[in-house]
Amino acid sequence: MAPMSDILSQEELDALLAQVRQQEQDQGPGANEPAPPPRAMAAAPSPARAAAPGPAPAAVHDEGSNLELILNLPLELSVELGRTRMTLHELLQLGQGSVIELNRMASDHIDLTVHGRVIANGEAVVVNESFGFRVHAVDSVQARIKKL
Repeated sequence: MAPMSDILSQEELDALLAQVRQQEQDQGPGANEPAPPPRAMAAAPSPARAAAPGPAPAAVHDEGSNLELILNLPLELSVELGRTRMTLHELLQLGQGSVIELNRMASDHIDLTVHGRVIANGEAVVVNESFGFRVHAVDSVQARIKKL
């Protein structure tokens, strides 16, 4: 797991996503479409084709770097079993063996959150003596991106 200092805050994520969206708008429509596959050339390219403008190799590299940078952002995921409210007095009375009743039934699915926003639900499992999470339902990729 990434150290907490490497995890971006919600404000930092918002700023980075806004920057990438602005770059996409500046490049215009079709800028993110894949290039056509290369064709074998039997003869030298015509002068008109050789002079056709295209993105500079550095610009293509920058787009790929931005996408790679965003896809490699460390995000903090949390699994929430439930919540409850208690008074300060009740909190101070907690001790070893105390049981706290949560707002969910044992049969209810639990939420997987990213920066406090629910993106999936499922159930807790045990994996090699550690807790894990089995996904039952997950938001679409577009919905997950919007929630970031």
